[in-house]
Amino acid sequence: MKLNKSSRNFINLVFVFAFSFGFAENPLLANLKVDTKTRPEGISYYDTSVSPYKELNEVLDRVNIGAKNSKFNGTILIGYKGKVIYQNAFGDADRSIGLKNTLDTPTQVASITKTFTGTAVAWLQEKGILNIKDPVQKYLWEFPYSNITIEHLLAHQSGLPDYLKFSGRYWSSSEPMYNDEVLRQFSTYKFGLRFTPGTKFDYSNSNYAILALVMEKVTGMAYKDFMSKYVFKPLNMDNTFVYDPNNEPKFKFAKSYNANFSIWKNTHQDGVYGDKGIYTTAEDLFKWDQALYNNDFVSESTAEDIFEPRRPWSFTKNYGLGWRIKTYPSGHKYAYHTGWWHGYQGIFARYLQDEFTVVILSNRYISGISDNSELIYETAAKYLPLTDLNKKIEMPEVETQQEQVEDITDGIQIVSNFP
Repeated sequence: MKLNKSSRNFINLVFVFAFSFGFAENPLLANLKVDTKTRPEGISYYDTSVSPYKELNEVLDRVNIGAKNSKFNGTILIGYKGKVIYQNAFGDADRSIGLKNTLDTPTQVASITKTFTGTAVAWLQEKGILNIKDPVQKYLWEFPYSNITIEHLLAHQSGLPDYLKFSGRYWSSSEPMYNDEVLRQFSTYKFGLRFTPGTKFDYSNSNYAILALVMEKVTGMAYKDFMSKYVFKPLNMDNTFVYDPNNEPKFKFAKSYNANFSIWKNTHQDGVYGDKGIYTTAEDLFKWDQALYNNDFVSESTAEDIFEPRRPWSFTKNYGLGWRIKTYPSGHKYAYHTGWWHGYQGIFARYLQDEFTVVILSNRYISGISDNSELIYETAAKYLPLTDLNKKIEMPEVETQQEQVEDITDGIQIVSNFP
């Protein structure tokens, strides 16, 4: 459906009216006591001059990720049982000024942002601010799909098409668009869903763009301000922020490069956040990792819910609340997320039972980065008492037909007006 100019202007005015009057923090949040004094101030390290950490470091230096891969440009951190085993930085952060990558250089982590958004929504439920079983329309009246819940968004079971694939058709400005524009496009054009909500899995960045708006509505705070006040600062993530292309930070951060080191320029979609947009460091991600193990942000029961797979028909490929979940033959869970936006790529991987963590962040586009976390785990298992993930346990029987049907029907439009 095409709208005439006056209709578009009226709809735009409604959305400007709805989203441009600033924020007033929800009193339920304002009354919470956020204690930053009890948080760990720094990161602990193993003594890599002694066995087995010395030998493990020497081997990891030879793994074809950083030191042996001339194409890799970024940072690596490996942690175990609350301490760092290995970390290193490679290549250039900003070639125009001769800035090298360091362990303190913020870089865009792309979809790893979803681990923050999903976990923050779970935190808001824990505090009684929202309920993930609620329909999205309870919080965003403009959202045109009455049968989509917050949990559907979190688990990528909403059926919403991905705004990255269509938003440019409806955005003619050279200026960056933001989340309110994503919502406006859904509200205006009422795009068809890919399937009935809750029946299938389909990864869509639209889910987390809308979740960020839900967060703003219930907290009365801008997403970036909420994250700063309630996540980054309390956890001493001093080099972490939410990117805004119209308000770039004054300090230095890693630029995005193609494989040939040409700069990867921003697009109109760089303004959207929640699905991406967080810049951080390998060390700050390790602080985030440790906060989740130590229940410094969410309770143990909430953490268990976050890492509970939402697809009953799949063990090896699953999704929780902002986290990809893989269950190995041993029954052990691997919670992780990959990220890719422009030249930025990365993986944040957590082997939950062993408390073994792998962070790989790159600001130069190369393929295969996400494959390396399992290689690193297998390498470390030769030196550390890690779990044999391939030792099979008896798994409950599941219907495989659902997953087969999902693979066949993925992409089929079940409702008209699909963008």
